[in-house]
Amino acid sequence: MDNKLLSIVIPVFKVEQYIRKCVESLIVPDKGQFEKLDIVIVNDGTPDRSADLAREYEAQYPSVIRVIDQENRGHGGAWNHGTELAVGKYLFYLDSDDWFDTLELSKLISFLETCDTDMVMIDGENYYAESNTFIRKGKHKELEEDRIYLSDEFDWIATGHGCDMTYAHDTIYRTAMMQAAMPVFCEHVMYDDVSLQVVPIAMAKDFVYKNLNVYRYFIGRPGQSFDPKVRAAKAADHVSAVLIFIYGWIKEHRSMVPVGGTREAWVENNYQSIGTWHYRELCEWTYSIAKPRLKDWDDMMRREYADVRPNTMVKLYRMLPLWIFFPGFKVYHFYERCVRFVKRKLNRQK
Repeated sequence: MDNKLLSIVIPVFKVEQYIRKCVESLIVPDKGQFEKLDIVIVNDGTPDRSADLAREYEAQYPSVIRVIDQENRGHGGAWNHGTELAVGKYLFYLDSDDWFDTLELSKLISFLETCDTDMVMIDGENYYAESNTFIRKGKHKELEEDRIYLSDEFDWIATGHGCDMTYAHDTIYRTAMMQAAMPVFCEHVMYDDVSLQVVPIAMAKDFVYKNLNVYRYFIGRPGQSFDPKVRAAKAADHVSAVLIFIYGWIKEHRSMVPVGGTREAWVENNYQSIGTWHYRELCEWTYSIAKPRLKDWDDMMRREYADVRPNTMVKLYRMLPLWIFFPGFKVYHFYERCVRFVKRKLNRQK
């Protein structure tokens, strides 16, 4: 497995009908390029035939594809394990119900052969199963292609969406950098990739943007965290676990972030704000369920993270009786959701 350029980590769990399309999208036409890939398929204890199908590709391409078995650790656990085992210079995460544009992947490999930044940002498309449409993400409109940006000079906060820029579907990471940050993902939860809005920015010295449309993100599969039924059943507990994980990661790795630069400002901004998300999350529940959960979370924040400054919403929660605060928040949150819905519809029509 020497001289591998790009490791692609793929978690596998109950994706029998998707895994073939996923893996076959990685088989670039140029054999020399293909040999530079290190495809790490992590069998997360799947009960179906997904892993068996993956092993067919391992048998066909043993120098490129590996299937790693583990007891179920969830999506984040599979990404953690795959990150530990990756041997390529760079690392790309791919969900097994998604796929790559094969020709664009070939272009990416060619680019990575000449690249030496800690992160490479690219583009991709969302595939909406409901309407059978593809929408280009276009998150990096403010970035200049091929320009090398220094992380301590780029204003992550001023972009307004710094957290979106370094998510797994849009970013390739230097493998050694991510391995030094382990564990990167919270395990046995949804939303484990939220840590990618902090970890890569904290660790990366520089990055470059390349206008390559590689990733195809499948939205609409039953069982996804986007599925309202899944979200309603699990969201609050999972969000709290992820946020506590990120707080712990920042505390442990703060000393690795250079003082005085813009990435330190971004990490500190997240430390001060990320825990307040959960007040919002909990307020989406019914009053009887939200009341004790809000109190437990607020007590934990006061006890464990007293240095986190409360935002306006938290101040109102602490100041007002809950029977006044709660309906007021519901009205405001409904307004927010309507605005986001209209914006998404308008974006899809562009």
